[in-house]
Amino acid sequence: MRQRIEEFLLRMVRLYTSNTPIKKGKYRMFQTALAACAKPHTSLPLKLKDGRRFLVNLTIGMQDSVYFVGEYERVLTEISAKLIRPGDTCVDVGANFGWYTSLMAMMAGPDGNVHAFEPMPQSFAELEQNVALMGDRTNVSIQNLALGDRLDTVKIHLFPQLTSGHASLAVGAGAASTAFDCKMVPLDNYLQENEVENVDFVKVDIEGAELMFLKGARRLFEQRVPPIFLMEMAVASTAHFGYHPNDLIDHMRNLGAFEFFAADEIRGTLRAISRFGPEEIGANVFCIPRQLPADKREVINSYKIK
Repeated sequence: MRQRIEEFLLRMVRLYTSNTPIKKGKYRMFQTALAACAKPHTSLPLKLKDGRRFLVNLTIGMQDSVYFVGEYERVLTEISAKLIRPGDTCVDVGANFGWYTSLMAMMAGPDGNVHAFEPMPQSFAELEQNVALMGDRTNVSIQNLALGDRLDTVKIHLFPQLTSGHASLAVGAGAASTAFDCKMVPLDNYLQENEVENVDFVKVDIEGAELMFLKGARRLFEQRVPPIFLMEMAVASTAHFGYHPNDLIDHMRNLGAFEFFAADEIRGTLRAISRFGPEEIGANVFCIPRQLPADKREVINSYKIK
């Protein structure tokens, strides 16, 4: 009975927060509602305005805005959706519960393909259930794997004080963690084994292991036109692996002609960067090949700070 009452309360709060044009107070309202709940709510059904369906887990923090506002990384989502075309092949590295996987599938359509990778068992289970909600999606492939620079079995660390999205190959700076073994493969091996010849869009968010991923993904840079990358480049994450986000930029420049645009998720803009300054903490970055088709270039230009 208590579970049903709480679910009703959460649905009523969501009815307001997802529809009101008034932004002020939304966060406080749904946080207050969550604080009043004594039961765990791990699979609340949700249909978004764009038609996508999810079973939302409200116990881990990172899916709260999906349920109560219908959004997740709004600016990154908006730009990514405009850059993915019907028929595109997309790769989601660090897919978590499937927000970008489902977006890629929706935008690429039945003639496109999506390959999603998530090493963490709990997150992979959520990814599986959310992909199943898409219906008949034979063009969506999900793998319970880590992508890196070699064939290996590695340890993924989980931090009790952080959301599942912070699971990492790195132990962290003295942070308490638990670990589990996971198979790691280079993307090059996967693409070859699955006869994937051309990739159009790649999202990478793997908590500092981005450089390892790139070293195992050379085939992406051997295409006639390399893919667009949306990549997290965060000093706090890369430091645990002994490198700086600028090393990601340098590595990509050595492999192809790219331009880099840091996303400002508050202002909803893109800022062209050559490197991060010494005081910058990093950003989510759109890495754009110079051979980008004109229609996709227009998307970048429409968000770029003039």
